[in-house]
Amino acid sequence: MSGVNAACLIIGDEVLNGKITDTNSRFFAQYCYKLGINLKEIVTVGDDEDQIVETLRRLSAKNDFVVTSGGIGPTHDDITYESVAKSFNLPVAIDPECKERMHKISSPESRLSEQALKDYYRMATLPQGDSVNNYYMVEDYWVPIVSVENKVFVLPGIPQMFEELLDSLTATVRKLYNLSPTKEEDFRRYFVKTQLSESEISQYLREMQSRANEVSTDIKIGSYPHFGQGFNTVSILGVKKYDGFLRDITQQTIQQLKGEEITEDQERAYSDSR
Repeated sequence: MSGVNAACLIIGDEVLNGKITDTNSRFFAQYCYKLGINLKEIVTVGDDEDQIVETLRRLSAKNDFVVTSGGIGPTHDDITYESVAKSFNLPVAIDPECKERMHKISSPESRLSEQALKDYYRMATLPQGDSVNNYYMVEDYWVPIVSVENKVFVLPGIPQMFEELLDSLTATVRKLYNLSPTKEEDFRRYFVKTQLSESEISQYLREMQSRANEVSTDIKIGSYPHFGQGFNTVSILGVKKYDGFLRDITQQTIQQLKGEEITEDQERAYSDSR
């Protein structure tokens, strides 16, 4: 792995009360995996300033790359920008460039009342200071990716926007963290499907992980139950330089667990069909 540690902070009461299903953390996990970034933690908090500030300070102290999702709309419970600013002891103010982009792209003055317009421009009230960078990555969006100390990156919670903006940030992330352009090609991941239960395979997996640790601690062995489908899968993950070893233990796993190799797409389909 790259040695870059990451965390994801999902913000919103609507996630905690079950109104919406968070998909952004999963997308971010896949994003980190492709870039060779170590995702260490995913946290979900409500629309509570103290909780956001406390959590963000902890995550940013322990990680190199922190992404937040949600809480940047025009309503009273959208407090992410203010909370991020407070986390770094920064002021907030209407950002002229953001406001101009909002005006140009959305023409709010032509359709909103005075109060609605004021609330609308709350979304342009951003953290201010020398440590703040606003990345305008998608031409059709007025919303920037707000970055503080090039460590915390604030993104919207709408999945389509979150995914598109995060993807657009890839070149910047590679540069900031000195990631190889071909890092995602360095990974190898194999899956073995077995009818044996997790209890029946646990000792074997424990021994295999210990053996793998002697080669590299970047090699990870995982077990994933598929309840109601009558089987489990074993994941064998590592980097390209150890591919021979990974292939060997994959074949051994097939033999020892009376299993069969499946593709990553098949494993994803099994997981998504729950």
